[in-house]
Parts: sequence; C-alpha cells; structure tokens
Amino acid sequence: MIMIKGLYKSFENEGQEVEVLKNVNLTIEDGDIFGIIGPSGAGKSTLIRCFNLLEKPNKGEIIVDGVNITKLNGKKLRDFRKNMGMIFQHFNLLQNSTVYKNIAFPLEISGYSKDFIEQRVLELLDMVNLKDKKDAYPSMLSGGQKQRVAIARALALNPKYILSDEATSALDPLTTRSISDLLKFFNKKYGITIILITHEMDVVKEICNKVAFINNGRIIEWGNTYDLLNFPKSIEIKQFVNENNFKIDKEELFKNVS
Repeated sequence: MIMIKGLYKSFENEGQEVEVLKNVNLTIEDGDIFGIIGPSGAGKSTLIRCFNLLEKPNKGEIIVDGVNITKLNGKKLRDFRKNMGMIFQHFNLLQNSTVYKNIAFPLEISGYSKDFIEQRVLELLDMVNLKDKKDAYPSMLSGGQKQRVAIARALALNPKYILSDEATSALDPLTTRSISDLLKFFNKKYGITIILITHEMDVVKEICNKVAFINNGRIIEWGNTYDLLNFPKSIEIKQFVNENNFKIDKEELFKNVS
C-alpha cells in the first residue's frame, strides 16, 4: 500500500518559488491500477516522480508498505527503488545496447550472476513477446516494441509497483491498446500495483479500477473509476469529463478491469 500525506513540492523559477504540488493526499491499495488524470501542467508527472523520489518533496510523507521513504537515502533508497519499476513516454532505452542488454542492465548493476540474468531476460522477452528481437537495437524497433522492452526492463527485478508516466502517449491507438492489455496482464497475473499518468481517456476506462483528478497541484477528487467519471462532485471534473467524453457504464468497466 502507498499512502501520500500532506505532500508539497515546489521548484525555483527565475528566483521565484513555484508550488507544483499542494497538500496532496492519496491512498493506493495493493493490486490497484490507479490512474492520475488532469489537464496539462497540473502536476501529474511531478507527483509520480515523487513516488520513487526522483523528485524529493519539500514537505509531507510517502509511506510505502509502512515505510516513510522520504527519510531514506543511500543504499536504503537504492534498495527501495528496486521494488518500484518505471516506464516512460519516450522509452529511455540505451540506444547502443541490444534489447537483451537493455533488459539485463538493472540485473547487472544489482550484481546478479550471468546465468540468472540470462534466464530472467529470456523469461521476460517471452512475456512481452519479443524473443525474436533479443539481439536487435532500439533503432530497429517500432514504438510499441520499444515500450515492451521498457516494460520488460521495469519488471526485471520483480517489483511490487510499476510507475507509468505517459507510457502510451507516443503510440498509435492500436499499439496503445496492446500496451494497456500487457500492463493489465501483469497486474492480474502477478498482482503488481500500477500507478499511471495519462491524458488518454480510453486507457483509464480500459484498465484503471481507481482514478484521481489533479489540477493546479491539488488532488480535487479520487475514488473508483465508475463513480468519479459518472458522478463527479466538483465542477472542474464535470467539465473535464464532458470535454473528453469520459463517461463509462458499469458493464464496460467490469469487462475492462476484471
């Protein structure tokens, strides 16, 4: 479980402090696929990067499985991050390394044996249906294939959590669906909790059981996907839902997230 309590984050811009996150409070249960939505510049990416302290908050607590990770540093922080994989919009692959080496990288720097690494990488390549691309380089892959490599790399250390920062934004609709299905598969088969940032409404409707709406650095509302999208309490969310045709019926939600 992840609990965010009273989280604040600010950046300095031209000598002035700009508050990006303001008193954020969230609870994410084990096994959730938890979507975070909101307009551009709302603070979504900053928030998700706080989950693994790529961005360190100015104030507040991030409690993961009972541990306040804002107090961690050095080896303890590095060990914690092994349990939280991350995938990015632009894949962040090592361009001069093969698919195999990209997936092996987190295992190599964690000190695993060559035999274990080979077994794990081949297992992951099979899971993401890329065994035939083992020796290919990123430049030889499609966008969807690159993201599958990134997902396999994020799963290499058997994390309990996956953070997805606009992972499907650079992909066409068909490929987006295949990546969404892959994330849902890992969530259901292995119980991996997924927190995802997206501006793509179909992704949330297809795989998220819970969703939070953020605007101007504040969580306006959060809860189960059906209720928040169909019966929002705030004017901001009602407008956002209407503009994006973001309503969903119970049968569709059950079919997608079950």
